[in-house]
Amino acid sequence: MSDARNVWVFIEVVRGKIKGVSLELLGQGRKMADDLGEKLVAIIPGNEIEDFAKMAIHYGADEAIVVDQKELKDYSTDGYTKAMCTLIKKYNPAVLLIGATNNGRDLGPRVSSRMQTGLTADCTILDVQENTDLDQIRPAFGGNIMAHINTPNSRPQFATVRYKIFNIPEKVED
Repeated sequence: MSDARNVWVFIEVVRGKIKGVSLELLGQGRKMADDLGEKLVAIIPGNEIEDFAKMAIHYGADEAIVVDQKELKDYSTDGYTKAMCTLIKKYNPAVLLIGATNNGRDLGPRVSSRMQTGLTADCTILDVQENTDLDQIRPAFGGNIMAHINTPNSRPQFATVRYKIFNIPEKVED
């Protein structure tokens, strides 16, 4: 666990476009990575998606890992889960943020289960504690209580995040 590094954002590409929540997460991920003194890494599975790596960097990522395979052209549970688990085992991220889209809500729990770590779904607030734990905050009991959830004993720390919770960062050109 101590060698887990970096904040990852899963970049969801559907029909040739990045989902807005993925761009929002790049902005929030940038703040978290800066607070941790780590890199922000965009994870982009799909097919013929190389241009999206540049776009992710323009929106705040330090790096982008592209998994470009024909089998990943369209979302599939098995294909994407396998790709994400392979990357996690290889690079050992500290945090993984996924948009709470239909695909993200399918992918997040499967990957976190295979990696034997927890996941907090539908977060509305994310923060980083001094000990590098992710503070995952989500509404509970019909929205009357805000639950603070931490996973101090496992990495990566997974969270799915609702759309339109954070602002899309400004695009920075070279």
